[in-house]
Amino acid sequence: MEIGLIYSGKDPRQMQARNSLREYLRERGILAEFNETETDVKSPTVIIDGHTLTDERQKPRKDQPAMYPNVKDIIAALERHVWCL
Repeated sequence: MEIGLIYSGKDPRQMQARNSLREYLRERGILAEFNETETDVKSPTVIIDGHTLTDERQKPRKDQPAMYPNVKDIIAALERHVWCL
């Protein structure tokens, strides 16, 4: 399994998503090539075996609405891919 993560280290929510993803892989013993890139982005992008989860909003966020993908979305996508292996 190949997993890529593009995130902002300045955003605590994105750091929480990164840490949750790493913890999920470690706790379940999932063997994956995990590549992460830290850069200034408004929402993280997760790529799992070529499938991308990313925020596709056309308008910018206002008043701190929910981040997509959030931890729940990332874990759900991982579980779908793990069951498909």
